Amino acid sequence: MSRELALFDFDGTLTTRDTMFVYLRHVAGPVRLFAAIAVLSPVLVGMKLGLVDNAWAKQLLLRLLLGGRSRSDLESAATALVPTLDALCRPEGIERLHWHLHQGHTVRIVSASLDLWVGPWAAAHGVELLATPAGWREERFTGLGGVNCNHEEKVRRIDAALDRGDFDVVHAYGDTSGDRPMLAIADRPHFQPFRGA
Repeated sequence: MSRELALFDFDGTLTTRDTMFVYLRHVAGPVRLFAAIAVLSPVLVGMKLGLVDNAWAKQLLLRLLLGGRSRSDLESAATALVPTLDALCRPEGIERLHWHLHQGHTVRIVSASLDLWVGPWAAAHGVELLATPAGWREERFTGLGGVNCNHEEKVRRIDAALDRGDFDVVHAYGDTSGDRPMLAIADRPHFQPFRGA
């Protein structure tokens, strides 16, 4: 029997939007989020232009809006956000994810977003998650708790969790340059799938 592995990016691949901003709006409110974006706009523009490290920009924004918040409050907010994230998902992507699960394939979400808010969604869909870890000190949020799970780090995280040699076929689904290394290890890579005609 063929053993297959399916690797899915989350933001932009399974969803139509970046979920970090959805979560931050949910927790901090639109006014505080807008104010934080305004304050950090030079950094965020630099990130989009490739002049500023993505992980550093993400760390600044997360610390500004969530730094010091309690773990229980932030995790409760993430659990409450699951239906909203479901509504942002591409139907074809969710159908494909569940098809792999029903086939008995090993499935992983591999995301640069934090495990804080993608974790409850993945658990609700019965999928294991490899993501950027949230950082905590005395149950208070501190920002990124490890390396940003993007680019080559996606492959490192996959290889730390799984032995690719155990699988006959590897599928990968992604939508940005940050997914290219993950797509490169797949027998069946899919770039920007689930977007219709």
